[in-house]
Amino acid sequence: MTVPDPDMAKVRRLAQVSRAFTPAAPVDNYSLFAGRLDQMHECLDAFSQKGLHIAVYGERGVGKTSLANVLPMIIMGAELPHLGAVRVDCNTNDTYASLWRKVFRELTALSPSLSDVPDQVSDPEEIRFLLRDLGREALIVLDELDRVEDNEALSLLADTVKTLSDHGTDVTLMFVGVAASVEHLLGEHESVVRNVRQVPMQRMSRDELETLLEKGFGQVDGLSVTEGATNRIINAAEGLPHFAHLLGLGAGRAAVSDDRSVVEQRDVDRAEAGAIQAHSMFSEYRRATDSPQPGHLFEQVLLACAYAPRDGVGYFRAGDVRRPLSEIVERPMGIPQFQRHLTELSGDRQTLNREGEPRRRAYRFRNPLFQPFVKMTARAKGLISHELAAQLQDQQAASSGLGWV
Repeated sequence: MTVPDPDMAKVRRLAQVSRAFTPAAPVDNYSLFAGRLDQMHECLDAFSQKGLHIAVYGERGVGKTSLANVLPMIIMGAELPHLGAVRVDCNTNDTYASLWRKVFRELTALSPSLSDVPDQVSDPEEIRFLLRDLGREALIVLDELDRVEDNEALSLLADTVKTLSDHGTDVTLMFVGVAASVEHLLGEHESVVRNVRQVPMQRMSRDELETLLEKGFGQVDGLSVTEGATNRIINAAEGLPHFAHLLGLGAGRAAVSDDRSVVEQRDVDRAEAGAIQAHSMFSEYRRATDSPQPGHLFEQVLLACAYAPRDGVGYFRAGDVRRPLSEIVERPMGIPQFQRHLTELSGDRQTLNREGEPRRRAYRFRNPLFQPFVKMTARAKGLISHELAAQLQDQQAASSGLGWV
């Protein structure tokens, strides 16, 4: 009789945690994809309508690429001979011809005859004729379209949408990228807006984050999670799946390493402390907060900015920073006492975007992922207590209408 090796059981469970939570990469397994049902249904509905194309857009880190990954899987999983789907990644050097070269390379698996397509196809009408011969309905996903710097390529893509729609070609283009609107992603082309189903990706809701964590921990043998730990991860993630995956990974590893079957709040604390030192944004945090000047308040002001009430597109004003900063430093603070810090954070330190006239300045974090990272770092360093953090989080949610709290 073979006796199970307890060390191998632990190694297996640690491997399961690592497969379930992937903060460094988009989800590419539908069984681990959580939430986003409305957006998925919108995309599938548009795919089923001839002449309609899709644009998925939103801020960085909300899960657009994960949706772009699993949607072709769903379509190909139907195993119908007349359906097909491919996805390609865009980059800063892409031209119209190079994008379609990548697309046809992928489409060759669906239709080998396309392997003879010339490398330099740069006319939308020629693209339409080539796609017409594909012999099936197909979804073509162009991910990270915002990285394309060639304006002519974007203009030609708009012309491609128009000619494919006008002729009822059985191919749906799906554009995915960081943008505030479909016009921002694809340019000011009326024909694009008219022929494209707009699918904005907001931050994940509390229910969606709960589903993500439930699915993730459910992949690990004999592992469950307390309500307190779940709430701690959800509040820290601020609707961004990257941080839900990051903390789920760290907390799951902590529990399994201790040979425990339940993930607790202390495991989330350990996950936060371990994550910040190794995270790629830690150097960004140091650039934002380091200063040779004695008595500076860059860490405290940055943290107050992270807790400041903000509008629907993430902007806050100096007056919004005053209350959280006063509570963090435990004394009343006026705007003149920290205006210099805001000026530097939105200048040489390259942390905040700044818009408006001097007395009507509005600020926003350049990188949306950096805002929750600042809060995590402050908690891990003891710059703020968990009690005050929860209080400021509640105040921010009440003022901003944030759906993940």
